[in-house]
Amino acid sequence: MHIGIKIKQLRISQGLTQQEFADKLFISYQSVSNWERQKRHPTAEMMLTMIETFNLPLDFFIMAHDKAHDNEEDLILSAFLTNMSHNLDEIPTLKSIQKVSGISIHRIKAYFPSFDDIIYAFINKIDQSIKTQVADSLATNKPVLETFIDDMAPMLYQKKDALHILYTRPYIRGVWTQFIRSKYKYLLVQYNRDNQTDALRTEYLIETLMAFISVWMSQEIPEPLSEFQSRIRQLTDSRISIWLS
Repeated sequence: MHIGIKIKQLRISQGLTQQEFADKLFISYQSVSNWERQKRHPTAEMMLTMIETFNLPLDFFIMAHDKAHDNEEDLILSAFLTNMSHNLDEIPTLKSIQKVSGISIHRIKAYFPSFDDIIYAFINKIDQSIKTQVADSLATNKPVLETFIDDMAPMLYQKKDALHILYTRPYIRGVWTQFIRSKYKYLLVQYNRDNQTDALRTEYLIETLMAFISVWMSQEIPEPLSEFQSRIRQLTDSRISIWLS
């Protein structure tokens, strides 16, 4: 299903006109019209904005494929990662992805009509297992900080090579941080009543945890997991004034 069809179905399910839908996203109704008529494609940032605005699953725009297609899709995403690992400032091209994956540009476009689709799918793939484990832990009323240190940090460390790229490549860093901010805000509000009633508290909490992850994964060689866990426990057990002494 083309993404424009999904957007139209979403708009209709919300009972909104194109203008009303556009107003909620702070864009022109012409953009919505172009998406629905498949003349234009939303950016990865805009897909995430729609997900946050309408409280959608974070894989809402991922299209289902059969197993054979999944293998080709994995090759494309793997080639995308390989290209990013070799280019700090220049975003990969379809030609460079074709060269590494061995899949024609025509086939790549069959899976990912726009480059933003590749970015969106790659981010979802990296985050898949992390999201599930964190949600399961929060569902048991485990404290947020313990969930972060005990459950989330080990999974982040397992994916440190890919995460290092996401945090250090300027052409994808912004989309990635928007993605995790939106996702963890949703999870924290869903599983914690305090966060449901105190929006500002939630914002502070999310930004603090994101800063910890960003500094950790931006290092050329992220410090070992046990050292990171000890560091976070020490920092969060101390008054903030001690951090500066």
